[in-house]
Amino acid sequence: MTAASATLEATLFDADDPGQRGEAHGELWREEIRELADIRLELTIAKSAMEGADEVLAVARRHLPLLEAYHPELAAEFNGIARGAAIDPARLVVLNHYTDLRDIPREALGPERPADPDPGGCTALYIPGDETPTLGQTWDMHGTASPYVRLLRIRPRSGDREVLTFTITGCVGMTGINQDGVAVTINNLTSTDARVGVVWPVVVRAMLEERTAAAAKERLMATALSSGHHYMIADGRDFYGVETSGAHKVLTQIGARATHIHTNHCFDPVLRQVEKVSPISTTFRRLEIASTLYVQQRPRTARDLWDFLCSHEGYPRSICSHVDDERGDPSASRTCGRMVMDLASGEVLASRGCGQTNPPEVFTLDRWRGGAAAEIHG
Repeated sequence: MTAASATLEATLFDADDPGQRGEAHGELWREEIRELADIRLELTIAKSAMEGADEVLAVARRHLPLLEAYHPELAAEFNGIARGAAIDPARLVVLNHYTDLRDIPREALGPERPADPDPGGCTALYIPGDETPTLGQTWDMHGTASPYVRLLRIRPRSGDREVLTFTITGCVGMTGINQDGVAVTINNLTSTDARVGVVWPVVVRAMLEERTAAAAKERLMATALSSGHHYMIADGRDFYGVETSGAHKVLTQIGARATHIHTNHCFDPVLRQVEKVSPISTTFRRLEIASTLYVQQRPRTARDLWDFLCSHEGYPRSICSHVDDERGDPSASRTCGRMVMDLASGEVLASRGCGQTNPPEVFTLDRWRGGAAAEIHG
């Protein structure tokens, strides 16, 4: 594909019909979606217990009925993307659900085959700030995903809804904020109890339909998940950090007046029994760096948090990670972008690639009516 511009724009999808929104997405980035699906299919084969494309796609296809039952509107958008891109919906599951698919254990598939370890992962931080709480994260993926990073603005013409979501082509959304100031970030956790469940980006989008962080947290707790993630959920009034595996969900962080940091390993002792942290993972080192930098810098604003998430302290195993530089492997993990969300004003900072070279683009929500954030500073 043609190399993506460093500039990140918010692409608007405003059809009232979710299938039409999906088709517009799929048609706009048809070739990119097909390319990224192929990349992630090959990575799933290489990094999971599954033996080949047929087995991966068969397992992926088992997720489709659960998606339809869980959220018909988002299922219609998902299937619209597949139609618009002229791609098998099972391949689109692979594109969206790659990190969870690769965790599905061998006992569900046949003879064991060791998975390829992944050294990287995202860093997320919530700060109460001086005047406004702010939530943000790096987005660390296989470096070959970087050209496919996008920002979507989902704003149906009828009604009052709007979502800004950081994502990749073909994916319904990975992190974001809605018109009420409800924001969600996620960090991957590698679970040994992974199973067929709801495609995780659909879970994020479903949470971003809620009017409060508390309701978004309850939506998460009621969902049949596939594998592990850590979710930060905030609206300025409330904050929740929830660690999950395929079968478990544990509230490990709470409180909008405190700072919260998370990388890619579990804090909860029960969940530690069903997680597998790669021996080459940077997660513990990044948590140490992030905790030290927080004490040194005390970020207070969205711009401060942006600079924090761009840090090269400990390079290449830094918060803005460049592990692929170290390994010489373009499919190794690196920071492919970041998103910072001001929960009082609705201002969003985002960029693709390295934060040291790509300054933030600034976005706002046209239907913003947040403001709960004022309560913790009142």
